[in-house]
Amino acid sequence: MSWRFLETCHPLTQSRLERAALPLCLPAGAALLTAEGAAERVFLLSQGVVRVFHALSEDSQFTVKLLRAPSVFGVLEVLHGLPWAASVEALTPLEGVCLPASMFRMELAGDHGLTLGVLSELASQFEGTIRASRALGFEGCEHRLFRVLLEYAEHFGRPCAEGLVIRYPLSRHRLALEIGAARRSVDRALAALAADKLLSLSPKGWQVLHDPERLRQRLRSGATGRRRPSEGLAAAASATAA
Repeated sequence: MSWRFLETCHPLTQSRLERAALPLCLPAGAALLTAEGAAERVFLLSQGVVRVFHALSEDSQFTVKLLRAPSVFGVLEVLHGLPWAASVEALTPLEGVCLPASMFRMELAGDHGLTLGVLSELASQFEGTIRASRALGFEGCEHRLFRVLLEYAEHFGRPCAEGLVIRYPLSRHRLALEIGAARRSVDRALAALAADKLLSLSPKGWQVLHDPERLRQRLRSGATGRRRPSEGLAAAASATAA
């Protein structure tokens, strides 16, 4: 196993973890984790891309981030005996291993090097959680749409004559679902991007970003206009998609 937090542990610890590891293989579209489920394993992905999200309701989700392997899931939940904090689905076929919670906790208690590696991993994940919480509470619909489009472009974008084509099916319905917004709001935001010649659809129906850097600049500058904190928190609390 070659995940970052194992680089600091003792070779005997790594050997025991490798013997206890169970193989993981999931097709695209499968659920890796479901929020509030029991955390009985630590998942270590060696191949594939996943989407981490919160399901706000049956018709509304909020995409926290996309992650490419190597990635680790479940460390915090396993250490504290908590249910899964978020849901994770496979965007591409996944390969990796999973470690039993009891085995992972035992090795962590006996190997200071492993503890340091896990602490570094948790610090990195916490940084991402802070950014996601800020987005959920204070970003408007267009801002969230920009962020999700750029996330998919980072993992699935391929250069083309028109710019960068996102080779993953992102329908308007899916985009609305992933940013927790009404379909009409997404329609307006996409129409505005098309009018600014920043986005179009390829013949295969893939989203094409004609100038990703301009889109990043809009995301950084908040050109769409941020809501006041009280408005953002109220929106996050109600979590409605209508």
